[in-house]
Order: sequence, then C-alpha cells, then structure tokens
Amino acid sequence: MTTPVHAVLDAYRIAVAELPGSAVASRDAEGSVVVVPGDGAWWAAVVDAVAAGAAAVVVAKPGAAPIEALDALASVAGAVPIVVERPLLRADVVTQVGGAVAGLPSPGALAVECHARAHTLAAALRDAIGWARVLAGAPLTRRAEQSWGGRALALLESDRGTAVSVVAAAQPGAPILGRVRVTTIAESRVEVDADLDIVVAITDAGGRRIAPARFESTERVALRRTIAALRGRGQVSDLADLRHDTALAEALLTPSA
Repeated sequence: MTTPVHAVLDAYRIAVAELPGSAVASRDAEGSVVVVPGDGAWWAAVVDAVAAGAAAVVVAKPGAAPIEALDALASVAGAVPIVVERPLLRADVVTQVGGAVAGLPSPGALAVECHARAHTLAAALRDAIGWARVLAGAPLTRRAEQSWGGRALALLESDRGTAVSVVAAAQPGAPILGRVRVTTIAESRVEVDADLDIVVAITDAGGRRIAPARFESTERVALRRTIAALRGRGQVSDLADLRHDTALAEALLTPSA
C-alpha cells in the first residue's frame, strides 16, 4: 500500500520517487501527506493544509516561528501528525545518539556553542537547544541569560539536574544553516558537531568512536517517519519538541533590559 504525498518541493518529489513501495505523488492535499516549505509564515500554511484535509503534514526546513504561532498550531493540528525536517537535528541521528547514550548516567553538565548568520541564528539556536535536550535526556528550564547585539549567554538546567551552558552569536561567515556544537561533560563524553553534516563522537575509557555517517536525505527520512506514523508504527513528538526548543531560543535571544 502506498501513501499519497502532495509536495511542491523538488527534493520531496525526488524522495517520493525513491520510496516507490510506500509513497506515491498526489495532486490533492485531502487525504495526503502534505509537504509545507519552511520559509515565510509556514505555520499558517500548515493550518491551511490541516483545514484542507491533510492526513499528515511535513514541514521542510522550518525557519524560526513565534512561540505563539506554534501554540496556536498545536491547538489546530489535533490528531494530525506534524513531522518537522530539521537538518541540524536529524531525527535518525537523534535516534542513533539516543540509543548510544541510553545506558549512560545523565551528564553533570553540557556545553552548547552556536553561531549562524543573523537571519538564521534563531533557528540554529533552536536546534542547538534541541540537541541539549536530547543529550540531557529531559526538558530544559532557563536559569539565567544575557543577550545583546545578536549574542547570547545562558544557563539552562534539565529536569534531571544537568547544567547547560549556552553561547550563541551571529557571524556573517557562518554556514548557511548555522553551526552547532554540543559537548557533554561527563565520564563518557559525547560530542555533536552539526552544520552541513552531523558528526557524533563518544569518548570513554575504551577510546574515541565516531558514529557512522548518515547518507539518506533528510527529506526521505521525514517522509518515512510520517508514513510510519500514519500506519501506526510510531508516534511523533516533533511539534511539541519544536515548541520547547523555540520557546527557549526566543527567550535567550530577547535583548536583556
């Protein structure tokens, strides 16, 4: 059985063609997985897709969204799965890292570094906070922050007591998507370095191991996860995670009084 996918983006049309056993292109939004480009007011486009009868929605590489818009979207989406393609926070790598650190104690501290061009800093910081949430294994709470001129310093804390230091800055020469580096401060150190690619390294008494590179496109990963959710083979928490990460990034980048 194939799932209809309504997509205007070429990258997603290619992904549909690469999944002939599970996806088929559709001209209609109703009853289909609808792919929404993540530029502009993408949250409004998601609301429109849900209203048009979309079975599920994929948001492709979303820019930063106001937290109020995400809250409103959550109330409208209801049971419609919303999958978010976040290249700096690839879902398949998150699963891979989650499995690798599942047996490790929660780290005592995390260091988060993020730099991006001014217009993408909010989205890059959002995804950096997402990695901190994943590695801490729990939601995060603000403890202190200072922001000025496109720069931010902050201290967060996880529900498990992990202290998370954050340094973020706008930089004209940064990669297009921005760059994120997150390091756990623990007996077994985990390092995540994300820009155009994501490199994960784990260092412990046995040495330093680099996780295998992922070559599948983020578009295809997003479609596979969406189709699996529609077929009852897993739930997605993408929208809730995006709201958590966005709320913190938005607060950290608000200029201090």
